[in-house]
Amino acid sequence: MINKIPVLYSLIVLTLLVSCDNETFEGKSMVDNNSCQLAMQSSATALENLNSATTTSFSLLCQVYKDALQYQIDVCGDTNSILQLTINSLGDCAVSDGLCEEATASSQLAQNSYNSANSSNFEELCNAYKNALNNQIEVCGDNGSLQIIIDSLGDCELSTVETTGSWKLVNWNTDLFRDINNDGIETGFYLDEIDCYNNETITFNPDGTGTFFFRSKANITYTPVEGSDTDVDFSVECIEISEDNSFNWIQIGNSVNITMLDGEIINYFRNGNSLFVAFNDGFFAASTVEGGPNISERVTYVYVKL
Repeated sequence: MINKIPVLYSLIVLTLLVSCDNETFEGKSMVDNNSCQLAMQSSATALENLNSATTTSFSLLCQVYKDALQYQIDVCGDTNSILQLTINSLGDCAVSDGLCEEATASSQLAQNSYNSANSSNFEELCNAYKNALNNQIEVCGDNGSLQIIIDSLGDCELSTVETTGSWKLVNWNTDLFRDINNDGIETGFYLDEIDCYNNETITFNPDGTGTFFFRSKANITYTPVEGSDTDVDFSVECIEISEDNSFNWIQIGNSVNITMLDGEIINYFRNGNSLFVAFNDGFFAASTVEGGPNISERVTYVYVKL
């Protein structure tokens, strides 16, 4: 059952993120919306079955769930790539014996989904995150840090905030797990691994102006581990800086469009009480081996309101 396969918590969380436009119109829009709702219902049913899977039935029900998610992508789209991320996270639907490792990964994915919540699914994603953390405690134990997170989530009531004001960078999220601090634990939340970028903020003024406040910069390198084709050791040098960059901004729905003074346009996305932006080269690590390939990776920056 579910307590034997903790990775299922992440699947619950990620599926809840995606929704179709609930507003109906005449003609084709209504048909498309109904088709999307049916596709979502099929995914939910497949997930419910997977949530009750045993180690014997897991692989088959996992593949059914992947097929349902792919159909949902075809019918509804996948604006934030969350459904595709869920499909990728299922891999070949094999059951792993590393229960604690999978419980930890499930909590990380649940946190990622919680950070991406909107007003319609915030409570569900918050409770799913708490469930994932409780499962991690049950499987792995706890030194008290996980319970602190659970307590901080409270009763999962959404408190809506305005865009105007100051926001702080709290994480870099990605679906590729790395062990940047070389502690033997891979994660998709890179700032948890980097002792840098601890005071990076954005201020949005009511008059449509704003400022980025950059206070640090990380130079990241990596060295291949001798005797391994895949393992690497990372090194992070954090440099203090003091750089303020002004911009103009406008919000249209959940999109916050920033125009820098040099004309560069950066599109942020508001979901719930978080602000997101994805950069194709958000994570960069240079090889210490002459002629070795550098690592450049798409990363989502996550900000929360101060």
